[in-house]
Amino acid sequence: MIEPAGIDGPTYLSVGSVLKGRYEIQKEIGRGGYSVVYAARDRELDSQVAVKLLVPPPADAHIARERMRREVLAARGLSHHNIVAVYDFLEEDQRSFVVMEYVPGSDLSLRQRESGPLDVEEVVSIGRGVAAALSAAHERGILHRDVKPQNILVARDAQPRLTDFGSARLEGHSTLTRTGGLVGTLTYAAPELVAGERGDGRSDIYALGMTLYFCLTGRLPNGPSLHLPPPPTKGGYRPRAARAEVPVWLDEVIATATAADPSDRFPTATTFAEALENRGAPANGAGRPETRNTCLICGAAEPLGLAVCPRCGGVPSGSTQALIFTRRPMYKGDREVVAAGLKALLGDRAQAAELEDVAAGHRALVQVPAPSAESVVEQLRARQIPARAARLGRAWAPLPLRFYGLLALVVGAGGTAGLSAMPALIWTSPMAALLLLLLAQRRLQKPVVALPERKSQLPAKLEHTVIEAFALLPAGTARSLLADVVRLGQRLHANMSRSRNQAEEISQLEQLLAYSCAAAIDLWDLEEALSRFADQRERSHALSDEWLDGLSLCERRRDRMVQRFLEVITLLGRARGHSALLGQNGERLDELAREIERHCEVHAEAAREIEALLDGEA
Repeated sequence: MIEPAGIDGPTYLSVGSVLKGRYEIQKEIGRGGYSVVYAARDRELDSQVAVKLLVPPPADAHIARERMRREVLAARGLSHHNIVAVYDFLEEDQRSFVVMEYVPGSDLSLRQRESGPLDVEEVVSIGRGVAAALSAAHERGILHRDVKPQNILVARDAQPRLTDFGSARLEGHSTLTRTGGLVGTLTYAAPELVAGERGDGRSDIYALGMTLYFCLTGRLPNGPSLHLPPPPTKGGYRPRAARAEVPVWLDEVIATATAADPSDRFPTATTFAEALENRGAPANGAGRPETRNTCLICGAAEPLGLAVCPRCGGVPSGSTQALIFTRRPMYKGDREVVAAGLKALLGDRAQAAELEDVAAGHRALVQVPAPSAESVVEQLRARQIPARAARLGRAWAPLPLRFYGLLALVVGAGGTAGLSAMPALIWTSPMAALLLLLLAQRRLQKPVVALPERKSQLPAKLEHTVIEAFALLPAGTARSLLADVVRLGQRLHANMSRSRNQAEEISQLEQLLAYSCAAAIDLWDLEEALSRFADQRERSHALSDEWLDGLSLCERRRDRMVQRFLEVITLLGRARGHSALLGQNGERLDELAREIERHCEVHAEAAREIEALLDGEA
């Protein structure tokens, strides 16, 4: 904790006042949005502590106090040399305050103002320490939600100390959107939080990456204003562009941490710390699957983001097939949007001329089973690509007008020549034109995206479990995480199946994948419950302590389960190029599988309790 240069505003606690007959206020040392921090002396232990007094708006006082109390009780169990210890949450005379460890030193924001951009090695050391602190918290299902320079103290021993676990919920209580529960400081917030989605450990990783960028360059990347976050960038932010002496490896690490898509970041804080420690990639490699736009079952191109292609998604074999065409928009601006959407969808799988034909509706995009056609059309519409489905054999694509002109020319020229010289051309030229028409239609009905032979590498029972899970899961965190787990697991399963001495590991892997399918559905249930909690929070401020307990339980379960998925992805990612590594980590694999299984066993009862609570408060 530090003493700021100057503090404006009312003094809530006077010097010399004593809280709970024990904590003697010495001086004010800092302020947040809804809190004031004091240095104090613990009379019982004769030691220095920091006291954070909560000063929320009256309308939100009750819910803010209860949420903070629960967060502090959870954070109090954290013990790590890079985390400022939280001792207690106390109340006196309608005042609520948190008692914390006092850390003499300065925060990164103040150090930046005093000395400018920090030394590269110091930034690396700070990053390693804070990433280790986040790893310890995430392991227990606790998110920080407000990683920023002001919340990182550098003690006199040069060790970084992360503070304000749990406080982010209060500081950001008035949010841009309650649906996603945006908390923390907007300028360091991950794009998914700004968009109103629920974050996970990767959101903390993004905020730490932005903090390290700030420490290296003395500023954040350019944004629309000082109070709004920089626009998200697919490849992340690179401090080397603003400071040439930043090493290439560190530039790459921070770019990975600050990628717009959470799936492109380090999956866990541990892998982030390893990347900083190893001057580059984490030990043994880790991260997302190399190929994401393919079907989990047959490996076919699956650019729609369905994870399981329409052909494998539970559709009976032998189903009637359908072709998917785009509808050509009337206006040029709309046509440009469709063309851009198709380019993003297909990438390098289509030539420029093919893309042009598909955008104009002159060429089929993909062939799918007829029962799946409507869902594919809906997915395309969601991407601003209007589409239609036509049964195979009845599908006629509108040919370009110039082609019909060519056919008319063939018929006209043949008729003229037949009248003047060769009568046979009168009837052969229309047949030639018809043949050209049929050949053109056959080509245009050939889809740009071709599906290979359906071939699964998973056992039939497990394949059925995977298909059932993806049939239930909508787009979102649960579906995305499960897709990454199955893709990595499927590749490992194929590698290990070639070996005769990994039967036990194969069995463990299959169990893990099956448990993950059930856990993903549970995770989706929890997120649905959280959405209902948010809806009720919008409708009423008078919510019971029981309601708050239910909300806290639901959030903690959700955060812990997401973290387990990320750990599984990390473990499978390390082993994806070397299946023997999975055997070496067999104990951890089995532990994760059993933990996921236990979660599934207790979820049903917890879900009933949460459902009853939500129905009772409705």
